[in-house]
Amino acid sequence: MAFGGGWWGRAAARARRAGGLLRGEAWPWLRRPARPNSGRGAPLPPASELDKADAWLLRKSHETAFLSWFRNGLLATGIGVISYMQSDMGREAAYGFFILGGICVSYGSASYFVSLLLLRRTMMLSFSAALLNSAAVVSVALFWLCAISLYIGRLEVEIIQEDVGEKRKENGKAEK
Repeated sequence: MAFGGGWWGRAAARARRAGGLLRGEAWPWLRRPARPNSGRGAPLPPASELDKADAWLLRKSHETAFLSWFRNGLLATGIGVISYMQSDMGREAAYGFFILGGICVSYGSASYFVSLLLLRRTMMLSFSAALLNSAAVVSVALFWLCAISLYIGRLEVEIIQEDVGEKRKENGKAEK
């Protein structure tokens, strides 16, 4: 029994088309290419000097983008430290600058990881070199996080100590 021109025929045709979309047949750019060294095709030609130079430039621009985000995060954090020391109003703004610095550092690190995963072969990086670069980025981001955590912890201790000192002064005046 063949599907006719009724509503069930149209629904079955839509389901067949949707199955093709889910398998990636409708989008050829989503198909995984055949592995070059699988024995079925010719091996890749050796990289030319121009390819190596392009890979080197891509790697350097990739690192420069991360360093730019990290620099902006450090700058926002430094402004937060300065604004905390200036006045009481600056103390409230300091936490906003600390958050902004965290956003810059975390976005820069995340975009570095994602683009490193996507462009590792284009940059001609071995897995161990990509792992080493990732470890360097993680360590730098963790050093920033430790420094800011210690500084914020110190700020809270100073705030508590100031409050205790003020209460002692008030208690001393009340007793007299």
